Amino acid sequence: MTDTVRLHQTIYTQIIRLFPELPETHQVTLTKMLTGLLQGKHSQLSQMARYVNYTGKKQSLVDRFRRFMTNKHIAVESMYAPIVAMIMAALTHEPLILAIDSTKIGGNCICLMVSIHYKSRALPLAWVVFKGKKGHCPQEVQLALLQRIAEMLPAGRELVLLGDGEFDGSEVVSWLNDQPTWHYVCRTSKSTLVFYQEHWVALQDLPLVPEQETLLTGVIFTQSQQVTPVNILVVWHQCYQEHWFFVTNYADFDTAKHMYHYRYTIETLFSDVKGRGFHVDKTKLWRPERVNRLLMVVAIGYVFSIFLGVQSIMTKTFIQLVRSDRFQHSLFQLGLIYLQHLLNEGLAFPETFSLPPPTQFEHIVLS
Repeated sequence: MTDTVRLHQTIYTQIIRLFPELPETHQVTLTKMLTGLLQGKHSQLSQMARYVNYTGKKQSLVDRFRRFMTNKHIAVESMYAPIVAMIMAALTHEPLILAIDSTKIGGNCICLMVSIHYKSRALPLAWVVFKGKKGHCPQEVQLALLQRIAEMLPAGRELVLLGDGEFDGSEVVSWLNDQPTWHYVCRTSKSTLVFYQEHWVALQDLPLVPEQETLLTGVIFTQSQQVTPVNILVVWHQCYQEHWFFVTNYADFDTAKHMYHYRYTIETLFSDVKGRGFHVDKTKLWRPERVNRLLMVVAIGYVFSIFLGVQSIMTKTFIQLVRSDRFQHSLFQLGLIYLQHLLNEGLAFPETFSLPPPTQFEHIVLS
């Protein structure tokens, strides 16, 4: 039995378990796409097809993948729900740390994604794809996605949302303030006008000295919308030798600053599914609904890779494969290495595709 056939059978078993109500033809197509993605590490449909056992012409397999992408009955949100449920089952500790960011994918398409922190990585939770330019995501699109997140996650759980300067719109900040169990830390422009100490002032004009860091409380946020109350986190960026500003509802400086450090994980997620991993940025799809379905396949493949990375640690197999004195590989990289090891050595795959709580294993990548 070839490596590809073994991987195909393993994935097919898990697809049937996770998506029992999916029509069989869709189960088979999704299995083939995931097999090609994990073997070929590329999101172009033709590249996927090269790494799949198929008795017919490869072009007919590409056409099959394309029909999956264009099928209006493939509802991404509901289809991805079992993966979200699996992720949430592993995250029993509070708070849940979310990051929101956008990235360019396909022909003039932007993906706005919310990820959730899992150990040293971010896992895709929900996203929306639309035509647009990087850095220009309308607030109504952001709010619609955040509302979806609020509805899909358990009520009453403590959440932290982290975002860069694209997500400091007054409507978004106002909505976040209305969520009783949500905290947020979002970077904001130094030119933002706030009402502080009885007058309107641009953040860059605050009387701050180099390397000073502080938390300004009870601030009215932006002169045009006047959202209140908010706090402004002021941090000194050593590399750029300037102050960075963040709007937050945290009342403690150390907590707000510490939490924002987790935001970088969504950037590593984008790197993993793009240039460092599945090259989803190279897709030639240009219609948002088709890119959306491709992202679902990539997200499932990504979570599967993370699962294998965790398994390599929990079974201590990683000791045979990479340096064991310190971690130099991410969970995603470990997963791909472990996958190849299982295939090369003819070893059995884990029987159940499920993530353990992150407290059950250690993984800290050292540079």
